[in-house]
Amino acid sequence: MGTKSTRSSGTQFNPKGVTQGNTLIDPNTGDPVSVITDVSGKRRLCVDANITAQTIQVNVDLDGTDGDTIAIVDPDSGNSLEINADGSINANTEVDAADGDNIAISAHPFQIFSEVSDSITTPSFEEIFSYTSSNNNTRIIAVECTVSTPSIIRLKIDGVIKKELRTSSLERNIIFEFREHRPIDSGKALTVEAKVERFILSSYATFTSLEGYTI
Repeated sequence: MGTKSTRSSGTQFNPKGVTQGNTLIDPNTGDPVSVITDVSGKRRLCVDANITAQTIQVNVDLDGTDGDTIAIVDPDSGNSLEINADGSINANTEVDAADGDNIAISAHPFQIFSEVSDSITTPSFEEIFSYTSSNNNTRIIAVECTVSTPSIIRLKIDGVIKKELRTSSLERNIIFEFREHRPIDSGKALTVEAKVERFILSSYATFTSLEGYTI
């Protein structure tokens, strides 16, 4: 038996026999629709198609207290991360090095390396303090100096002027601060010189103190 007319779109009758049945026809091209066999052995239609994917926004919440299944959890204790309303988290910081970890707060004990009482006896700059470092691990924090009259005081390291300050009739004490904890290598000298502004008396008392530490 021959096939019927193809005026009926989409359907074609095959002759009787082994291949008896219906064949789907593409209404635009007139070609039979292809058939493939999937991995499970089922025969399926093979269709060319264009798929348009829309952008989907996904918000992932890592807070383990809001009831969902997404969270940062300690597998041993079962404790989960909780995020506060302002976005911060509560954390415990361990600073004890005695338990074998490498997190600790350490500090070097400050000490007075030297204290010297002296006097100025001339109208020129006079050295009123000197300290020579004995190792490469010396760190200087501050040098405090007092002169009994308004004066210009300057600090030198290894002969080079590093800082200069002035006292007044209201404030006779000055402090040279080294916030970076100034290192002084072994053999290098720190000296302080002072010059009074109005040399009237035969001498003026001074006192200088050096504070620092060794590492």
